[in-house]
Amino acid sequence: LENGAFAGVGHSPRFADYREPGESGYRLDDEELMEGMQKHLDSCVDYSGSKVPCVLKPGENYIECIDDDCTSLQKCPDEESQRACWDLPAEEERSFCESKIKWCTLYVTKTVPANYEEGPKRGYIPYTIYCVDTTGIPTQTPGQNSESGQDGLGNCYHEDGVTPVNRYVSGDFAYCGGNGAICNNTFSGGFSSSNYDPRYRPWYIGTKQKQKPNWSAPYEFYNSPEMGITYSHPIYTFDWEGREVFAGVLASDYALNGIASYLTQNYEGSDTIIAIVEEAEPNYILASSTGSTGVKRVLDDDTTQPCPNDIEIDQSALSCKFVRIPVAEMNDNTMEEVISTTYLKQRERNFPQSELVSVRIDNIDFDGVYASQTIPFTTPEIGISWRIMIISPVPVRAEDTIMPGDVTFALLLAITSVGFAVCSSLLILFMKNRREKEIIASDWRFTGTFLTGCVLLNLACLFMIGPNTDAFCLTRMWVIHFCFVFALAPLFVKTYRLYKLLGVGYVIPRRQTISNARTALMAVPFVAVEVVILLIFTFVDPNRMEDVMEYNESTMTHRVICSYDTWAFFIVQVIYQGGLVLIGCLLAYKTINMQKEYRDNQQLILTMYNVALVGSIILVVANAVDVYQSTMRL
Repeated sequence: LENGAFAGVGHSPRFADYREPGESGYRLDDEELMEGMQKHLDSCVDYSGSKVPCVLKPGENYIECIDDDCTSLQKCPDEESQRACWDLPAEEERSFCESKIKWCTLYVTKTVPANYEEGPKRGYIPYTIYCVDTTGIPTQTPGQNSESGQDGLGNCYHEDGVTPVNRYVSGDFAYCGGNGAICNNTFSGGFSSSNYDPRYRPWYIGTKQKQKPNWSAPYEFYNSPEMGITYSHPIYTFDWEGREVFAGVLASDYALNGIASYLTQNYEGSDTIIAIVEEAEPNYILASSTGSTGVKRVLDDDTTQPCPNDIEIDQSALSCKFVRIPVAEMNDNTMEEVISTTYLKQRERNFPQSELVSVRIDNIDFDGVYASQTIPFTTPEIGISWRIMIISPVPVRAEDTIMPGDVTFALLLAITSVGFAVCSSLLILFMKNRREKEIIASDWRFTGTFLTGCVLLNLACLFMIGPNTDAFCLTRMWVIHFCFVFALAPLFVKTYRLYKLLGVGYVIPRRQTISNARTALMAVPFVAVEVVILLIFTFVDPNRMEDVMEYNESTMTHRVICSYDTWAFFIVQVIYQGGLVLIGCLLAYKTINMQKEYRDNQQLILTMYNVALVGSIILVVANAVDVYQSTMRL
């Protein structure tokens, strides 16, 4: 109520709570004031039930009246109460407008300053939580406490769980009936005392501002690890002038741990994780199937440190509070880290509705990824805007990698070994017989360089072995394409030189000279252009690891592949490398008419033709057939 009184009952667990009317923050050095407030100062107990004074601590709130007895009224802050009724032209309209005006008590919320220890102490009116019997009436009678989750009745204990509650505090409390009546059962069954005033709680403040029934946003319940929402309905009285005066709030709490319990029970033993997160920043966690409550108890002066729960520690000496946990800061266990990392990845992708978002957690014992999808859940009439996140682990398929022990590993090793052995043998034989007339005539330097490139290209195939990580994907992009152009360039310039010297249908060579050094320099730009292309795409669109989720109506698979963001690299390489091969074939063909001793052009034509044919087949297969990358690499 607006006078500070509070009375309530909880059902799970069963308890009652009560606060006497009046304002906290009374000064203990005001003797006149203390005549009426001493009973409140003496009605607090600590964690183990020992009597302690009800004294405010630095940082705690209290209500201070604008006048002495909080009787001053002002128009409530809602839209209807703030209308300027006197501006309406018709008397009937003005009367109707004025009938909608609500009046609110004028007071302010103040906070005890940090340097409070130096000034006069202030006391508070305690908020007390009670044990109750089966009818909901406070009780401390042994064997009458109705405890949630038990079939029978139990005893009432203080917060230490050991000391029985046995309180008899005499005084003229409002609980006694008022008008100076004295009783001693106001705190009977009361096992907990704290400074709580409903008037500075968010659900109360919101209802006072709106002056209409409403649902609160999710918030942490007072002095509890539970999250919840509150339905509030304003209540009114009329003063002697006939004004409708806001008197307080009738409220009903709904604990969100009911949702968490439902999720935990229904997904027990399941690998799937369900988490509910607030849309509004900072995206607090509301509930999850992992049992995370979204609230933790921390020290007041260092919220990074949890509040100790050791029963041997004097809890009354600790200054602790409950704080909500943003989903990005969840890290108490592995599952919380999965929820946190997945949410951040979803937010980075702008919560796509039509696709799964995968996330890899490196420091957990799971060889796979977590696939996730989010569903918005909004109820505008009660102000709910949540996001439901569904997270499922998906193991990685092995078909996209070539690893030791795989069948594809043995095949790749066999093919690479044969290719390396053949090219190396040819290179050795070629270099050993390089002084033979036929080999001298065939430009042994460039043919030898071509064979060296073939050896390197075969060795480059070994980089196909290993996982599809960013480093491996980028390395494969470089070594395969670089070695291919390194092998092709000497063959191309050799063909070009033969064309310039002996081609174009001439039987007798024209008088031209193209030295070996000049020819070698011709090969450098081809390799340099490939290096430039590789450098550009290393920064613009590199070949890197990509998690691909594939799913149908009943199954979901996860693939880790090497991929580019666009087709640009593929197109550039087809144009450049394919162009070199096609031009080389054309040049080799045009050198068909030459002297007998220079006729290794047939071999050049065959080599260029094979490169072009095999390359074309690979391109067709790569783009027309849906195969795993390990097969494609073979």
